Amino acid sequence: MDYQYNKVANYADMGNGNRLHYHDIGKGEPVIFLHGGGQGAGGWTNWQHNLQVFADAGYRAIAPDAFGYGLSSKPSDGNFDFETLMDCLIKLFDHLNLDKVTLVGNSMGGAMSIRFSQDFPQRVKKLVVMGPGGIGPMERYLAMPAIQMLKALGQEEGGFSKDKLRRFLEFMAYSKDDVTDQLVNERYEVAVTQPPRVFQTLSIGDLRPRLNILKNLPTMVLWGRDDRACPVESGMEIMKECDNARFIVFSQCGHWVQYEKAKLFNKLCLDFLKE
Repeated sequence: MDYQYNKVANYADMGNGNRLHYHDIGKGEPVIFLHGGGQGAGGWTNWQHNLQVFADAGYRAIAPDAFGYGLSSKPSDGNFDFETLMDCLIKLFDHLNLDKVTLVGNSMGGAMSIRFSQDFPQRVKKLVVMGPGGIGPMERYLAMPAIQMLKALGQEEGGFSKDKLRRFLEFMAYSKDDVTDQLVNERYEVAVTQPPRVFQTLSIGDLRPRLNILKNLPTMVLWGRDDRACPVESGMEIMKECDNARFIVFSQCGHWVQYEKAKLFNKLCLDFLKE
């Protein structure tokens, strides 16, 4: 693979011959970046405009590829459900000897960040989520326009293609200009290695009943007004349970705040971390 982040390949053993790949740059307090789902997703494609900025600001920026994504293992008969993804994340933390961290997660990674904070509140210093999944039943997300489009593309003749991936990514972002040839090529290179089970077995449960665990955790919720994958209204459900939180909505922004509004995202997050 031609990934820029493959120049430094870091792997953690997950057992049964499986490995988790992660990007790890900078020194200082650890900040863990968890990417979203979808075809070709991974740590680099989600966070390529952010990792170096955080490292330059004095943080250790770690961006793993979830099991079934990026350069991590993708066994054709694997189970890629949410519990397995969380188990792999915990194993990675143990591999890196991480005690207390700041979590930054988008979409599926946002749901993973919230779930980890619920299960291990003593290990999370601060939490940043962008358009997270899991804030409501799975049916809420399956009804969103982006998921409906993905289904429609899957039913078209010709199978999976780079053109279909581009059309989907352009639907996820507010502006088509954000979907560069580089982004499409990087994601396509991963997408063709992902077995169907990566998407068939994923189901994120409703995280709302345990949101009260995050009541006093310093939390920042970021959302694109034009997010077609995760409903922006869900942000208020987080705010109802969290008393040490802020909720910021960006106009003319889709599902990837950290990518579409990278400079402002980086500034807001770094200011939040330094408070």
